[in-house]
Amino acid sequence: MRTPKWKIMGITDEFTECGCCGRRGLKRTVALMPLDADGNEDGTAEDVAYYGTSCAAAALGWTQASVRDSARAAQAERGQRDATARRMVSIYAPLELAPARDQARAYFSRNRNVRTPDLNATEEVARLLARARATLSDTTTGPARPSRIEDFRRYLVIFTSDERIYRTVEVPQDEEERQQQAANARRRADQIRGSVVVVAALDEESAGDVAYSDPVTRAWNQKAWEASHA
Repeated sequence: MRTPKWKIMGITDEFTECGCCGRRGLKRTVALMPLDADGNEDGTAEDVAYYGTSCAAAALGWTQASVRDSARAAQAERGQRDATARRMVSIYAPLELAPARDQARAYFSRNRNVRTPDLNATEEVARLLARARATLSDTTTGPARPSRIEDFRRYLVIFTSDERIYRTVEVPQDEEERQQQAANARRRADQIRGSVVVVAALDEESAGDVAYSDPVTRAWNQKAWEASHA
């Protein structure tokens, strides 16, 4: 069986010129990673080629419809990996500032089923963050995405009485608006017999994960936010 020369990595509107035929003004292009003789990826983001759909189809020996479907699916998978990476950074990046004891408490609180005698929580936190940051810094189908504590934004999370998230909203920068938002949130939480938590994260979905975390994680989340905005 013939080994494909390319692997579809996704679709992007960052590149609008076909790297095969030179056609310009395309709405989007397909990102193609070269493969070696064994069918493994043979390069980095700098080696990716950007082809229009018709040229990508010719290079792969596929129909244009198959190329479009595969490109959309690959891009969706990339979006899911980005979302997971944002959660990992939002949860674990503040813990880099913490002592090993607190890192272990926070890590094992979140990963109760992986405790083994030789597992080092500090190393695991570093590994998770390295992988997440590599994902967010990948430029195969677009620019690098935010991945630093300095990129965090503040979110107000309202919980119901049974500890489900009722609402998550970004905290405004204006002081008067913040105070009004906090008062409204407290009033609503009282009405539903819930509670209010304010956390820092890369996005709204990640904020929910941080809000659900253990007290050690939330405490270092607060400390990291204050340190980065001193």
